[in-house]
Amino acid sequence: MSEDSWPKVGASMGIAAAVLLILSFVFGPSDAPPGFDDSAEDVRAFILDNRSAIQAAVAFQFAAIVSVAWFLGSVFYRLRGAEPAARLSVVALVGGVLIGVGGMIGSAATAAAAYHVESLDPGVVLALWDMSIFGYTFFLVGLTVLTAATGALGIRAGKKAVPDLLCFYSVGLAIYSFVVGVVTSFSETGAFSPSDGVLGLIAFLGFIVWLLAMGATLVREPRPIRSGG
Repeated sequence: MSEDSWPKVGASMGIAAAVLLILSFVFGPSDAPPGFDDSAEDVRAFILDNRSAIQAAVAFQFAAIVSVAWFLGSVFYRLRGAEPAARLSVVALVGGVLIGVGGMIGSAATAAAAYHVESLDPGVVLALWDMSIFGYTFFLVGLTVLTAATGALGIRAGKKAVPDLLCFYSVGLAIYSFVVGVVTSFSETGAFSPSDGVLGLIAFLGFIVWLLAMGATLVREPRPIRSGG
């Protein structure tokens, strides 16, 4: 096994995480999720009708979070090698950890609601469902920090950090995620709603694209690219 084999395994975890997140959509609920204007009984009925699909989605999310956590080591390793002192690379690592925290809160609350939906009061089920929504929403905090730090380091260090296209995509995704995250705090219905709005979903899909692009970049060159001088 070559010396790059293990670094490439870590790098490939980004691609694996993206695939697992896509599968969580494929095998997740096909019905539109309830919004904040739906009643506790509506939420309970949705979970009952989609209980197996929700549990399948949570299982894929569990595996995806594990893959993201492993992948963060490769991202930090690459970014750290592109700057003389660990600053933006550490910020990116913290952003990745916040993504994992948001994902775990969202997945855990969703799993609890689905597991106990038949025995819990509808109001408690609604509270768990709302907690899962805001857990997934606050994943945007981590996404903003991770992609902003990656993009900023790319601008500063050039291709030693990430390719130009991925650099500017990271900056754009960071700005978009920040705006969506702030506005969703004031939106109960409509496109910006964290419960059933489409703009938060676009940010999540943007994260999947980022994982695929960053994973492919690190698989090609898993080790830091250092300047020749």
